[in-house]
Amino acid sequence: MAVTLGLDVLKPDYCGKRIPVMEHPRGASRAVIKHFSGLDPVSDPACVTEAFQRLAAALEIDLLWGGGLPTAADEIFNWDDGQRVKKSAAGLDVVQWGIFGATHQEDGRHFVHIPRPGSVDEALAIEPLELFPKTVDEYYAAFAKSYGEMLASSGDVAYPVPHHYTTCFHWPLAIFGFELLCEAGMEEDRFHGLMEKFAAVTERITTAWSRVAGLKAFICHDDLAMSSGPLFVPRWYREHIFCHYPRIFRPLREAGVPIIFTSDGDCSAFVDDIFGAGASGLNFEYLVDLQRLVEKWPDKILIGNINSATVAHGTREQIEAEVTRCMEIGVKSPRFVVNIGGGITHDIAPQNLEIYLNIRKRLARELRA
Repeated sequence: MAVTLGLDVLKPDYCGKRIPVMEHPRGASRAVIKHFSGLDPVSDPACVTEAFQRLAAALEIDLLWGGGLPTAADEIFNWDDGQRVKKSAAGLDVVQWGIFGATHQEDGRHFVHIPRPGSVDEALAIEPLELFPKTVDEYYAAFAKSYGEMLASSGDVAYPVPHHYTTCFHWPLAIFGFELLCEAGMEEDRFHGLMEKFAAVTERITTAWSRVAGLKAFICHDDLAMSSGPLFVPRWYREHIFCHYPRIFRPLREAGVPIIFTSDGDCSAFVDDIFGAGASGLNFEYLVDLQRLVEKWPDKILIGNINSATVAHGTREQIEAEVTRCMEIGVKSPRFVVNIGGGITHDIAPQNLEIYLNIRKRLARELRA
């Protein structure tokens, strides 16, 4: 079973006969879901979990990024009308994410329910523990329940790896947006104090997750960089962000839970910092040099780094070349896990995903033979 292979690669002594796979299939298009599962949850929402279980099985997914598979509790949208923005049942503007909706972001702001600060002074005066006041016990109760739901939705198809999206750097980004973050980050003394408080919130969250029975791995996410690289100089991250990672990671590490760190963009400058803080693995995009990681960190769980744009828009030859590049380099690391950076998105057509899947399945076995 794929779930068994997924759990095996999380162990330090992994040596399997197939390269494992981690994917985030929630963004798959209606056409892809119908093609691989034979079901249409847009027409019949009650079948959504079964449809995604069939999809995950067809794609030979071993690890699910971020959590379980969709359930009847997830709001489904029909995007075939060409609309770019819809209203959710909660009254929020959402944009397409597969057959679901994602909150429409303002300048990188995920937490649109929190009013954007009107100035740098207002931003730096925020009290994170007032905005996110839950105790460790309250978080634990919620996480234990949600973890059980993740396992139930995934069944024996794949192992769902839970995540926390705003590990440290992403807190102010999610609340301030890019522009205000860049301004506030230059007020370094006050910004540092603010980050101490955000780190305290995340420490409560990782402490709570560390107590969840049966947890096999956990994803800590921070989008540290853009495609062009970091927003700030590396020194700034080390003084204000990475200094908090050991504290944030500690509860999970002490519980023996491997931490898989995830960042979009070109985070190459920070790989040493991430592993130095205690992460067991890294999930990264095509912008990061896989060859360097395999050579320098062969004992780590390295998850990546297929270019999603190539899978979505490339020719057969381009897709096969991209998958071959990634897997022939990655296989040199015993705990390499192949992954499409950014997930399986709705702009990937069924025929392109078939090309990707066929070459990936073949190489996953041949390269481990």
